[in-house]
Amino acid sequence: MLGRTFAAAPDPELARVAFSRVGDDAAARATLARPEITDVAARLLGFSTAATDFLVAHPGEVETLADVGRRSGGALRAEVAADVDRLGPTAGLRRFRRRAMLRVAARDLAGAALEDVVAEISGVADACIAEALALTPGGDLLTAIALGKLGGFELNYASDVDLLFVHREPGPGAQEAAVHAVAAFTAMLAEPTAEGVALRVDIALRPGGRSGALSRSLDATLAYYERESATWERQAMIKARPVAGSAELGAGFLEGVERFVYPPELAPAAIDDVRRTKVRLEEYIRQRGKEFIEVKRGRGGIRDVEFAVQLLQIVHGRRDARLRTPNTLAALRALALEGYVADADAEALADAYRFLRMVEHRLQIVRDLQTHDLPPDRHARTTLARSLGLADADELAARYEATTGLVRSIHERLFYRPMLEAFAGPTQPTHGTDRAATEELLGGLGFAEPARSYEVLGRLVDPARRVGKVLAHLFPVMAPALALAPAPDAALVRLERVADAVGDERAIADLLASDPVAARRLAHVAGASSFATDLLVADPSRIRGFSDSLLGAETDPAGDLVDAVARTAGRELTPRETGEALGAVAVRVIREAVAAAEPDLPFAVIGMGKLGARELNVASDLDLLFVYEGEGAAAMKRAGAFAEQVMRGIREAGWEPDADLRPEGRNGPLARSIAGYLEYWERYAETWEFQSLLRARAVAGDPDLGRRFELNAADFAYPPDGLTIDRVADIRHMRERIERERVKPPEAAKFHFKLGIGSLADVQFAVEVSLMRHGGAHPEIRSRRTLEAIDRLAAARFLPGSVALDLGEAFVFCTDVKNALEMDRRLHAEAVPPAPADQTALARRLGYEEYPRQSFIDDYLRVTRRARRAMERVFSEEHA
Repeated sequence: MLGRTFAAAPDPELARVAFSRVGDDAAARATLARPEITDVAARLLGFSTAATDFLVAHPGEVETLADVGRRSGGALRAEVAADVDRLGPTAGLRRFRRRAMLRVAARDLAGAALEDVVAEISGVADACIAEALALTPGGDLLTAIALGKLGGFELNYASDVDLLFVHREPGPGAQEAAVHAVAAFTAMLAEPTAEGVALRVDIALRPGGRSGALSRSLDATLAYYERESATWERQAMIKARPVAGSAELGAGFLEGVERFVYPPELAPAAIDDVRRTKVRLEEYIRQRGKEFIEVKRGRGGIRDVEFAVQLLQIVHGRRDARLRTPNTLAALRALALEGYVADADAEALADAYRFLRMVEHRLQIVRDLQTHDLPPDRHARTTLARSLGLADADELAARYEATTGLVRSIHERLFYRPMLEAFAGPTQPTHGTDRAATEELLGGLGFAEPARSYEVLGRLVDPARRVGKVLAHLFPVMAPALALAPAPDAALVRLERVADAVGDERAIADLLASDPVAARRLAHVAGASSFATDLLVADPSRIRGFSDSLLGAETDPAGDLVDAVARTAGRELTPRETGEALGAVAVRVIREAVAAAEPDLPFAVIGMGKLGARELNVASDLDLLFVYEGEGAAAMKRAGAFAEQVMRGIREAGWEPDADLRPEGRNGPLARSIAGYLEYWERYAETWEFQSLLRARAVAGDPDLGRRFELNAADFAYPPDGLTIDRVADIRHMRERIERERVKPPEAAKFHFKLGIGSLADVQFAVEVSLMRHGGAHPEIRSRRTLEAIDRLAAARFLPGSVALDLGEAFVFCTDVKNALEMDRRLHAEAVPPAPADQTALARRLGYEEYPRQSFIDDYLRVTRRARRAMERVFSEEHA
């Protein structure tokens, strides 16, 4: 009989082992055998090792599985009070919480509705908080305000519990007493013991964040939200709910804070801040390779639903109090009922949200851990699928992919489609509620001049033109990139310029209509880059390069450059991929210039610096050397003329060549024979010149000659016996001299990401000195590319792991900063702009949301300090 019972469990073998473990206790074994308990226990213990561990530690609790029905709030409070009376506060709170989660998980696995599950999990937390606050000396001074999922009655099994505390009286004495009370309360619930924690309490959402006071008086708290709070802090108040302590004080807080959450007029930056918060989360997840496996913050995940709902609440809840509910599903129902979301979209989004939350719950039931990632191995995914009533891992994958795809598509169009309704009729309205509502939404989405942008939008989607009809259809796909641009109004104008240039070219309009990816990349270009927009206006056929379906089709190099900019602006490319894409365009330009020069002797172009390393930035120069095969003045003269012609061709294509790394610099001949290079390196070259050869790569011209140059350069770049102490000192002195002479004033080094403290130069010098030390004897570590070289050096143990991590993080971080600054006008950037407003714009462009400028500065200083220490460690130690 048990065999059939175990077979129905998510993991039959796990159920069998769990029954054996719990059944070591005779009383527990007898309880497990009772018919009303066996099936419930098999489902639970055949999935949750945390439940098994709890019952092994407390076999008497097996009786809990006899009745797993939902408890009311009053019943939960009575239960926790009884446990505290019996076991004491610390043990009682923890025992209650684990028993209650056992009950809820058992009911959940039996198919309980999501709303039922999250409501009781939230009720359990409410009961713990109320009991702990009542037991805390001075707790009667406070009210506890729940935020986040607890505030919305939608807590998950392993959620942090977000709380904010307010006390009655102002003044130093009351402040000190309240702070002590909050600290004692938090320790009672969150201090780890052998039984774990009762709740993971997080009070970081309080005014001032982690540096703010643990509690503030009501007046001080409301003053903070009026004068100092950021958009994300006010957004968090959507879910505020008094959960314990003084009910009167809690009601006063809600009444006072509501005017800041739903102000009479919405600041233009407010919705922009909300969207940027979402973008930052997406980027964080994407960089960690979790975009398609994290249920919470991944593409089409839980956060997509929550942010969609909250954004609409912020925009429309100011005028419609019926939308002001902290619960996601309740808010979605209200949005549909009041006509802000189509019924079909609301229903689809609600069903998807329930499924995703169920998946999240199953992941956390297993070990009672905060996890949101789909398991990597097939067996675990099959077990997860069975716990959800699905057949196997394949059915789970198909359901998950379909659900997240649906969520993402609704998320992308939910805010932008309503803007077009004003233009849906035969004529574009100029007065009335349609225009007013559209301008309001434009303002909410970050457009500084909604009236002007309304006019531009009307022209852009004019149905009299085919391109207008296409853009009207595609606008929900393109709008996020425009609204997230540093200057949304300017982005919309740039898109109009491109549309005007397309005019009646049916082929381009049809391409956009058939390829939403190409349309989205066009929007990213318009949002991010004036120079790239100018290239599209000059030749709209370059839009063809945005289409993956035309990959490999013949386009001009300028079109390839615009495509690389589009992908970088759209965060489709990492810094490494950006460098590759830009490098590929540059190499094509160089090769076409060489072909146009038609050299009549063996002639090759060598890429140096970032070109050689495939690490170009948007505004990089192209560092080049020219080499030829031949002897005598005539050959040198001809080769020099070819080199000059190549340089002209590169400039005409919009790039800036730089040949200053050649022997003798600007005083030396532009082209030199291979024999001349060898003679110079053997007799005259300085250490820094050998260092530069680490990145030498033949990019155009005679392939055999280019390969010979690379091999000879490597012989000098990688000394067979490594670097002498004197050579290391030479390189170190060169690094110091560059910073001293080229970063002015000296204090500017703090934020000079190219040459200053912890900059790209620090990373480059640390990596290159390590390569020169060890690359001669270990050819397998050689690489022209910075991140690849770091990986190889770390794998070979020539760099400690912490040093490699710090150098790699700084390279990616500083490269992102450089690309973000250079994107618009393709002008060189070497330092963080000094003006606070420009720093804020940069931070937002990089996706920072909470205190964007300060968060960016904090990260910048942290990353660069670590990189400087890592560089100094490389120079001071010999890592064998």
